[in-house]
Amino acid sequence: MTAAEMVTAFKFGLDKFDSLNYPNFLPAEIDLLLNQAQDAFIKQRYGVTNIKKQSFEETQKRTEDIKNVVVRATITPAANASDNINSYSRFVTLPTDHWIIIQELTGLTCPNCHDVNVTDRVYTEAIQHNDYSKLISNPFGKPNHEKVLRLMENGRVELIPPSDCTITNYYLTYIKKPVRINSVSNPNVNCELSEHTHQEIVNNAISIALEGIEARRTQTFNPITKNTEE
Repeated sequence: MTAAEMVTAFKFGLDKFDSLNYPNFLPAEIDLLLNQAQDAFIKQRYGVTNIKKQSFEETQKRTEDIKNVVVRATITPAANASDNINSYSRFVTLPTDHWIIIQELTGLTCPNCHDVNVTDRVYTEAIQHNDYSKLISNPFGKPNHEKVLRLMENGRVELIPPSDCTITNYYLTYIKKPVRINSVSNPNVNCELSEHTHQEIVNNAISIALEGIEARRTQTFNPITKNTEE
């Protein structure tokens, strides 16, 4: 559906509940509800906090639901800088549309590994800043030829390899922030998610609107999280 078609479907669906007795939402307000529903739909499909307790790749439908917002990127790290946590870690700037990380691997070159030059993609472990000092001195927790540590901050990650290796690339698979539904400025632009999900998103937007109208504040998004259309 286009943004304009989703707004029409929203109005039609809302009208069915009470014969036009609900307030007349403005297009910009409907866009806001549709975007809230779209974001909640993606988060639900990605995680396991849903009625089926399944992540998005556990069934073909769930994979199809959000495949259009799953992106792969190969990113070259920046040179070591004064704000790096040590002399061999490297910062990587995340894509501007990055939203949720699905998988991350780090390319390493380790010249001293078994006396040959080794380049490989290794596991990348997310850690917290307050755990760094403990892990870097722990022989079982510190980075090695099979594991790189990763810290995250606003808009970038810091990769920490073993001291005898060099980072070549950061291989990231992520869910991007979907294109906003905007019937005011871009009425003919399609919703970015798979076509079969559009009516589900409209239905979720109607649920959010009805909840707001009826002021059931303690049940925010309850109709969405218990949605059986998965």
